[in-house]
Amino acid sequence: MQAIDLKPLMEGAVAEVLEAMFFIAPEGGQADAAEGCQPSWICSQLNFTGHPSGSFGISVPPETAAMIAENFLGDEESNLTSAQAVEVIGELTNMVCGTLLANLDSSQAFVLSPPRHDGGCGAGVMDDERIFTKLSLDEGSIHVWLKIQAAS
Repeated sequence: MQAIDLKPLMEGAVAEVLEAMFFIAPEGGQADAAEGCQPSWICSQLNFTGHPSGSFGISVPPETAAMIAENFLGDEESNLTSAQAVEVIGELTNMVCGTLLANLDSSQAFVLSPPRHDGGCGAGVMDDERIFTKLSLDEGSIHVWLKIQAAS
């Protein structure tokens, strides 16, 4: 499967998880290309092993993370801590990656590492080895990337 073929699967996995678990529907189309990941954004990534192996990550502005956490936890944004928002974005990363990999090959077993907060938001995200997409939400934007390891 070519890398470019994975973008629609990535976008579909994000939409599926956001709609089912967070009650958020992407607006369709990509977020404003001028908007890039900022150091203040909440970024989560994980590694996965299987066939293929690689890494996956999500980055969102803090305001978007707060709205996503509010929807997921069923609590008001004013009651949420920044730590809760980080944890929820980690869980979102886990769910979207799992959905993406299941859609890629449902007969394959994958092992996902626990999501980890990436304080260096976006460092190297735009490199040639990563597939990158942005989606627009009413709540802001979500940036998603995938890196597949070369077969050895």
